[in-house]
Amino acid sequence: MITKRMQMRIVLVLAIGIAIYSVVQYGIVGMDKAGFIMQKISLGEILSSVWKVMLGVHIVTSIFALVLGPFLLMEKVRQKNKMLHKRMGYMYTAGVIGGGVSGLYLAYYATGGVIAQTGFGMLAIVWFISVILAVKAATQRKIVQHRYWTMVNYSLTFAAVTLRIWLGLFVFVFGFQQYEVYYAYTAWICWVPNLLFVLVYLKRKKSNVF
Repeated sequence: MITKRMQMRIVLVLAIGIAIYSVVQYGIVGMDKAGFIMQKISLGEILSSVWKVMLGVHIVTSIFALVLGPFLLMEKVRQKNKMLHKRMGYMYTAGVIGGGVSGLYLAYYATGGVIAQTGFGMLAIVWFISVILAVKAATQRKIVQHRYWTMVNYSLTFAAVTLRIWLGLFVFVFGFQQYEVYYAYTAWICWVPNLLFVLVYLKRKKSNVF
């Protein structure tokens, strides 16, 4: 049986893995040569300088949120140093806000048409709203509610991982010929199952404060 601590370690390893992948792709290989960019260009999409800047903002801020999230949820870290937890919370919130705002902009230009645009747009909106609710609960010292919304929010942050898992599976099965089709649906399945899983988990643990 996988313990809760082991689950968090797996989540952390996956988060760090995607963070490193992003740094390599966009920082070392280069923005113009990254696989995601090349794929959009091959589909005939025109990428403006503003779009590239917003993508850069999205990558950097989202990486902070993705890596910091597991530490915020670890009971041992939270109890051992509450001030550190609070500071990481500020950084995580800034990462989500930056990632959410830039993500909403990028959603408008998502490959796959309206389905993809709506999927990524909804992800950005729910991601932004849930972190605001988590912060509001923290300022009101409603710890149970704060933890609830933090877990909900990180399930959305973790879409950065599940998006690439789903894309990898689809590419393996279908190749790149149907990329626009399955990418559109990936815009939804990268985060909706995550959210539903956490909501069911919280309900079973009786952590739902509503």
